[in-house]
Amino acid sequence: MSDLIHHESETPQAPPQRPPCPTPASLLNALADFNAKADVKIVKTPYYNTTCRILGDGPTLIVSPGVASTYEGFTLFLNTLAQQFRTIIYDYPGEQPNDQSRLSKIHHNHLVQNLFEVMDSLSIGRAFLVGTSFGSTITLKALANDPRRFPKAAVQGGFARRKFSPAERIGLNLGRFFPGSVGNLPLHRPILTYNNRIHFPSEIDDRWQHYVEQNARTPINSMAHRLNIMSKLDLRPILPTIETPVLLIQGNEDRIVRRSNYDELQTGLKNSQGIVLPLVGHQPHYTHPEALAHLIANYFLGCEEHTQCPSHSSSQ
Repeated sequence: MSDLIHHESETPQAPPQRPPCPTPASLLNALADFNAKADVKIVKTPYYNTTCRILGDGPTLIVSPGVASTYEGFTLFLNTLAQQFRTIIYDYPGEQPNDQSRLSKIHHNHLVQNLFEVMDSLSIGRAFLVGTSFGSTITLKALANDPRRFPKAAVQGGFARRKFSPAERIGLNLGRFFPGSVGNLPLHRPILTYNNRIHFPSEIDDRWQHYVEQNARTPINSMAHRLNIMSKLDLRPILPTIETPVLLIQGNEDRIVRRSNYDELQTGLKNSQGIVLPLVGHQPHYTHPEALAHLIANYFLGCEEHTQCPSHSSSQ
C-alpha cells in the first residue's frame, strides 16, 4: 500500500522539450557564397552564347531551370548539391543581353541540342540531369536522344505537355515582340501571389521577396519564347522510349503544374520512381532547397555508384 501511495503522490514529469527549429539559411548569404566560388563560363554554341555557372567537385550534375527562373533562386539548392557534385546551371536564350540569340530561330530541339553542345564544349561525357518545370522537357528529350550519356535524371514539377487556350497562344506569340521585363506586365505580382505565396511562410519571407524580384527581371520576349515552345510541345510519344531511371518529384500543393501532369509522366515512363511532397508547391528550390538537394543526391548516388561506401558495406 505504501508503494501505491508513494506512486500516486509523485509529481508528473513534464515531457522533454523539443529543441527549437533551426533558423532557415539566408538566401542572400548563400548567393554571395555561390557568386564568390562559382566558375562562370560562356560557351559559344550554334544557337547562342550560353552562360554556365559551375560549382563543386565530383560527378557532373546539370540543372535545366524553369521558364522564368534565374540561377540566383537555386543557390541554396546548388550549394548543398555542390558538396557531392560538380553542379552546372545555365541561362536560356534571351536571358543575357549580348548572348547573340535569335529567338525566332530557336525551337525546342535546338534547346536540347544546345545542352549537348555545352557538354561537349566542357568535355563532359556523362552527367546527371535535373530539370525543373520547363527544364523537365529538355531533360526528358535529352534522355530520349542519347541515353548513354545520362546514368540517372530527376525532374521536379515536370510535364510532357501543357494545355493553353487560344487566347493564351495569341498572347504568347505577341509577347515575343514586346520589350522590357516580366515585372512590367499587368497583374504580375497578384498572379505570382495566388500561385505561390502560401508556400513561403513568414520565416522565409526574404526568399519570397527575392523570388518575386527575380521573376520580374525575366525579359518578356525570352519568357514568351519559352512559353510559346511549351504550348506546342507534346512529349508523350517519346516517354515509353526513355529507359534511363528518372526520379519524379511533385509538390502536392503545386498550383502551376498539376498532379495530372505528374501522373502522366509516371504512366508513360517505364523506369521512373515518383515522390509527392506534402505541403510543397512549385518552388521547392526556394522553400525546401536542402531537402530537395538531399532527395536528389540520395537517388543519384545509390549503392551501385558507391560500392565502397561504408554506410552501405556488406558488413552492415
